[in-house]
Amino acid sequence: MMLGFSFNPAQAQDFEEWKENYLQEFQEFQNEYDKEFYEMLQKEWEDFKSEHSPDFYEKPKPKQIPVANEPQPTDPQSKKTQDKADPKTENPKTREDQQSPEKHHPQKENAKNTPERPEDKSTKTKKGQKINVTPKSVNPSKGITTTFNPSIKKAEVRSRQIQYFGIPINYKYYTAYEKQLEKPVNRKAIAEFWKHLSTKDYPSFLEQVQQVKKQLSLNDFGYAQLLHNIGTQIYGQQTNEATLFTWFMLTQSGFGTKVAYKNHQVHLLVKATPHVFQKSLTMNGAKYYDIQLVEDNRSLPERFYTYKGNHAQKEGKPINLLFKGLPTLQQEQEQRNLKFTFRDSTYSISIPVDVQTVSYFKNYPQADLDLYFNSQIENSETHSALVQSIEPLLNDKSTIEQVNLLLRFTQRSFEYQTDTEQFNTEKKMFPVETLYYPASDCDDRAIMLGYLLDQLTDLHYIVVRYPGHLTLAVHFPDEKPTGERINDPITYNGKRYYVSDPTYFGADAGMIMPDYRNIQPSEIFDL
Repeated sequence: MMLGFSFNPAQAQDFEEWKENYLQEFQEFQNEYDKEFYEMLQKEWEDFKSEHSPDFYEKPKPKQIPVANEPQPTDPQSKKTQDKADPKTENPKTREDQQSPEKHHPQKENAKNTPERPEDKSTKTKKGQKINVTPKSVNPSKGITTTFNPSIKKAEVRSRQIQYFGIPINYKYYTAYEKQLEKPVNRKAIAEFWKHLSTKDYPSFLEQVQQVKKQLSLNDFGYAQLLHNIGTQIYGQQTNEATLFTWFMLTQSGFGTKVAYKNHQVHLLVKATPHVFQKSLTMNGAKYYDIQLVEDNRSLPERFYTYKGNHAQKEGKPINLLFKGLPTLQQEQEQRNLKFTFRDSTYSISIPVDVQTVSYFKNYPQADLDLYFNSQIENSETHSALVQSIEPLLNDKSTIEQVNLLLRFTQRSFEYQTDTEQFNTEKKMFPVETLYYPASDCDDRAIMLGYLLDQLTDLHYIVVRYPGHLTLAVHFPDEKPTGERINDPITYNGKRYYVSDPTYFGADAGMIMPDYRNIQPSEIFDL
């Protein structure tokens, strides 16, 4: 037996090195702050009640909108292209030809009560007619391969690939991450999961995700969503482990987070700006929101358990939902052909709309108006085509007529339907979504009109909220709308603003819907 045994010093040295790395990987916290947070998680949990965001509107949006009779054109031959609708007798047809792909929007019946004549229909290309546009900074065939520099050299590493809105991303992580949460789900089990990840050289992992964030120009929400998608790939769909993984990595990335549990379900709460219309928790003057990073039916319960303390080292900043530019995704364009009439002319324009961008916005948190009016979303082919198509139509027109033309575009190019009818929930839409989906309502059109005013004019406007309705009011510095159809302006900060309603069908600047002519706005936003 002694003769059959041979001693190899090199193997022994390798074993000792592996053992040292193993012990370091599985026993040492990355820093004292992680250890302190772990100790706090073991004891400081209390029962809390979730808070509900108030409804943005005081009453439901109208399912049928009024129609303003337009002045007759001077050319008798052009009368055929003008709308002669009477608000009392109007029974317009719907745009049955404008349907979004089944996978991108909920099933619904054709919209009703849409004040639109057949000649104002907007159509789309067939599903198979798509234009693929490749972002210059990303090669879709190769995707993104991150650089992983682990400090634990002998630890076992796993390589995976994930698809992020059409972009393949290759990344690596320690197989030791693949730990299952202890049962039952309570503060001790959550604390032990935190301890486990805190001893696994997470900075090297996060460096990879930061590489992807930079290459794809992701904002904070896109970064959080990417982390959650990776967690889902490691731990499985809708698992508590994936939620805890996201919580841990977001906390280590400097974001303000909480994790809560009730009935063996774990829920992620995060600080966010601007305000989000979701259940929340207020603690020490800060709000933590139940933001859904994926389409998930798990909503924060009415009562739950969470902790009061915070990680001492991390900044605890809110996730900023605004955009400094749209993310760089592999684009898949579909054409939208829009038609509208203004005065005695009919205009047709064709706009490419990126399906991947629409998919990106599908589960985006619903937030205050600041998100939609102040995000910078001009780095897209959709933006360029829309601006370049409408800008020449404004030439040689007064500022009032420019606004009236933009009003007619937003009033006539899109079918009207409330969000609850189309999506079964409230959903404010970015302009690219309004161009994509079959229908839109008042806040979507107000956002679209504000976007066009910002891009194509120098006019200042305010956002005006009435009970159940949202619109804009525009300040005209050099002239003012006149005539019998014009209503009194709104005085704000010493200036006169004329309501310019992109939902009031056929209305010009200065015309207010009949239901709101004699009431004060509920709120005015200067965004």
